[in-house]
Amino acid sequence: MVTAARSRRPRSAQKPGWRVERALWREGARRVAGVDEVGRGPLAGPVVAAAVILPLRPSGEVSRASWIRDLRDSKQLTTLQREALFPLIERHADWGIGVVSAQIIDQINILQATRLAMRRAVDALDAPPDALIVDGREVVAGAPVQRSVVKADARCASVAAASILAKVTRDRMMCELDTRFPGYGLAEHKGYTTAEHQEALQRLGYSTIHRLSFAPVRAAVR
Repeated sequence: MVTAARSRRPRSAQKPGWRVERALWREGARRVAGVDEVGRGPLAGPVVAAAVILPLRPSGEVSRASWIRDLRDSKQLTTLQREALFPLIERHADWGIGVVSAQIIDQINILQATRLAMRRAVDALDAPPDALIVDGREVVAGAPVQRSVVKADARCASVAAASILAKVTRDRMMCELDTRFPGYGLAEHKGYTTAEHQEALQRLGYSTIHRLSFAPVRAAVR
């Protein structure tokens, strides 16, 4: 299933490598977790982060499993491709998910909420990691060793895997929330700012899953 999906991937999609992971392995870190988040920008719903430690062979080298070769930044994959990879990552990797609600985002701001989601994802791993690779310029509090890499979701395999888990998890949550809060179109736009979403806010007002600290939501309150 994943192989078939791979043939539909755009030719320009960047294949993530292992350079950063291998550098950390050489430094003695065996359990290297990639960390990524999704949901900073939406007007509604949680921010979700994932941490993933991909499986190594007994020799300490990368597994040659075909699904690992199919990993890409979640934004470079179709919904079907992400859904095909999601259970394989769950089954074969050590992973954790961190979720921070809209109410907490309003209390501590989106930057701190994102960092909290990342911390929760790392804490949810089966065992503590030796090192982290974090997408962007973020820092996960309490991590002994970490590397912040710009566009790590496109450059580092473990972060690409984390991006897939975070994206699929949040998309599923937003589809479920759409059934509880109908009329906003959450299943389609996943809480992001669209003309449809803003029109619904003006018509229906905000809900308990909307972020009041975001200006377009506050505008709907007046």
